[in-house]
Amino acid sequence: MSSGSKNIRRGIMPRMIQSGGRPFPGFFTSDLRKPVFDRGIVWFLLLITGTIVATYFTNSIISSFWSLLLLLLYYRSDDEPLWLAFFLVTVDGFMGFMGLYSVTLTLLPGLPAIEVSQFYVMLAVIKAFSGRSKTPIFYKKYMQVLGIYLVFLIFWGLVMGLSRELNMYMRVLKTSLPFLLIFSLPRLMPDLQAYKRFFGMVFIIVLTAFALQIFSLITGIYPAEAFVTAGDEIEDDEAFRTFYNAISTLIGLFGALLFLSVKGKTGFNSWLLILVVFASFIMALLSATRGWIIAFGFIIFMFALLIQTRDTKKILRLAVVAAILILAGNRSDRIREQVNYSRERLITIESIRAGDPTAEGTLHRLDVRGPRVMEIWKQNPLFGWGFSDTGFESSDGHVGNQTLLMFSGLTGFILLNGFLLYFMYMIYVAYRRSPRAALFRNGYLVFIIFLIGWFIIHSTSSQQFYFNTVPLRVIPQAIFLGMSVVWYNLSIVTREQGNV
Repeated sequence: MSSGSKNIRRGIMPRMIQSGGRPFPGFFTSDLRKPVFDRGIVWFLLLITGTIVATYFTNSIISSFWSLLLLLLYYRSDDEPLWLAFFLVTVDGFMGFMGLYSVTLTLLPGLPAIEVSQFYVMLAVIKAFSGRSKTPIFYKKYMQVLGIYLVFLIFWGLVMGLSRELNMYMRVLKTSLPFLLIFSLPRLMPDLQAYKRFFGMVFIIVLTAFALQIFSLITGIYPAEAFVTAGDEIEDDEAFRTFYNAISTLIGLFGALLFLSVKGKTGFNSWLLILVVFASFIMALLSATRGWIIAFGFIIFMFALLIQTRDTKKILRLAVVAAILILAGNRSDRIREQVNYSRERLITIESIRAGDPTAEGTLHRLDVRGPRVMEIWKQNPLFGWGFSDTGFESSDGHVGNQTLLMFSGLTGFILLNGFLLYFMYMIYVAYRRSPRAALFRNGYLVFIIFLIGWFIIHSTSSQQFYFNTVPLRVIPQAIFLGMSVVWYNLSIVTREQGNV
């Protein structure tokens, strides 16, 4: 559907195949000079517009026809970055429209509707394993172990008790099949240019969400409130806790920092990347979501401390963007009030050190939610409850580690967190063996820093790492891991063939 489609099949892919599936040194530098923004951006916005119209302004028949058309177009297209960004939007939203369980397709009467993104995952698997890509994936064997344990949890859930209703079996499929996207995406998007095009679209989502969040905060108007619920459910009805496109913002922050870490030109304007970084942090700050504020603050601080300290120009640009946004924010009483509200919520965390687990009544993860989930886990500590009625009903996304324990048991908890440690170790090994002058060397540190920050969100705000996952959660993980494959393989090539 765009000029980028031909690049994937005719340009970079053949060169990678010729080099045994590994990108050779010139691959990285030539990719960096290729344009990021092309006609795919137009198609991306047109697809979003058509989906919003079909979902909210037509009947179910037309909406279903549109969804089927989208899936057919995707299956016949080679432009994986375009469609990945689009299906992310269908579950994460755009301009307040769409989001979880909004763009769906009903296969059989009487059964719950299925998100179109679920069908995307299945088609992506078919396309990935019917192609010829031989991209080496360094975490493949460990991921296969996790896949085997996931299958075990499905059968274990049947043993522990699962309702015989068809919709429950559908629920098992819908929360287990998305895991396959982690296997398929590195094969569908094995080169840097594909990820660059994807992030070009994600940055549009992030900046649009940032503008919409500022608009909603200042005016109190939610453009799509007549059709969808604006923001997340909150305890205080008077507080502004809206965080548009949180998942796109999360992965957008990662992409911006990764390309900022490259020594030299990337195809992205550095001002744009810096704006995305600060927009991401300010959105978390204005949402008063403590876990995300702490995580984003940690990621950006460690990035500046370990990576950007010697790049004076980028530091100055970063300072300029910060100053402009701070001055602009100070002109609005509503923004100042919201910043003070966020600061007060952060300060309440100090009370935990004084022995108040509720953080002055604003936090119930430690004294209510966590203990409740742990009581269920203690009944089956080794393997948890798996894909059973109890496993589904007792899950609480506010307490990520406890829910992971309850659902997958101590075994699954160790396996999944062991993978995160294994991943960081392998990335660190790649960092150590890359030449100091390599353009991409600092990127390895971004992977490690970002994953630690991501785990902070998982531990303090909302569960991010699952065995029973959905497309909204698995897409950013697949992108993160897929890009790590490109970076890891670069370290192998530069070691064998010299510097980049």
